[in-house]
Amino acid sequence: MIFFLDIEGVLVHANPHQIVELEDDGFYKFNPQAIQILKSIIYKTKDKVILSTSHRFKYNIQEWKVIFERRGLEIRNLSILDDKKYLSNHRHTRKEEILEWIQSNNLDYKDVVIINDDKSLNDLPTYLKNRLILTNSYTGLNDIILTQAYLLNRL
Repeated sequence: MIFFLDIEGVLVHANPHQIVELEDDGFYKFNPQAIQILKSIIYKTKDKVILSTSHRFKYNIQEWKVIFERRGLEIRNLSILDDKKYLSNHRHTRKEEILEWIQSNNLDYKDVVIINDDKSLNDLPTYLKNRLILTNSYTGLNDIILTQAYLLNRL
C-alpha cells in the first residue's frame, strides 16, 4: 500500500486558536493517538509513505525518518512528493500534486490511501476519493475516522 501522508491537520492539529507544541528537535509534537492509528494501519516493512505535507522540503529523507522515529513511528520506505514543477509554482493544489504523481508513476488507485485534511481533495475523481481519509484540521487523525482507515488500508 502507498500512503500519501500530510502532517498539519493529520498528525498535528491545525487549529489557529491553539499553539502547536514543539519537540526538542524544533519540529511539531505529533498527537500520540494519531501515531498509534498509523502504527496500526501502516506495515513498516512493506508499505510506502509519501509525504505530501507543505513541510516536505524542510528536511531530507533521513532527517524525516529520525523525526518520525523520535515520535514513535518507524517508516522504512519513506519518500517525498517531489515533482519538480511544483517547487517553483505553488499555485497547484494538493489534489493536482497527488493526481499528477499517481498518473506519472502509473500507480493502481487500489494501492493508494490518502490521509490529509486538504478540502481540495474532495474534488478527486470518485475512484480516488474513495481512497481518501479526510481529517478534520482541528482534530487530525483520531478514533472517529479509525474505522475508515482500517477499511481503506487493505481493500
